[in-house]
Amino acid sequence: MRLVNYMDRKRIFLDLQAHSKEEAITEIVRRMKESLAIRDESYLLEEIFSRESRGSTSLGNGVAIPHARVKSLDKIVIAMARLSAGVSFSAEDRQPVRIIFILITPLEKLGEYLKVLAGLSKMLRDKKLLKGLFAADSVQCAWGLFESLGSQDDNA
Repeated sequence: MRLVNYMDRKRIFLDLQAHSKEEAITEIVRRMKESLAIRDESYLLEEIFSRESRGSTSLGNGVAIPHARVKSLDKIVIAMARLSAGVSFSAEDRQPVRIIFILITPLEKLGEYLKVLAGLSKMLRDKKLLKGLFAADSVQCAWGLFESLGSQDDNA
């Protein structure tokens, strides 16, 4: 499994302006709808915020993975945003989050979803990758970082 197969350049948003976790997630989901990755923006937001209310999706080190399972989707979708300024995600390490990956999956793909979530979590613990994402000056640069992972994530 290659995580990049669930991603698309059109779903990488750099230097997003947001002042809160809710504002950041709402803007990312809006842009996901604009890029035709999702159909039902309000339902997705409801599901993501419901999941967030049960506990923070922050991994620490300025990264979070809000995620949800929804009925109105055909395949697993990942979007990535880097915020201009960090926002609070109630992280254990108390660091503001500047990189957000939103992971959305169809209800019936639970097994694949868990593998992708685990692979994404593992990938985002790579300090070299994170340093590159924080410094990326273009979508192409960020995309190149994901593509360079190559088959490293085949075992995720």
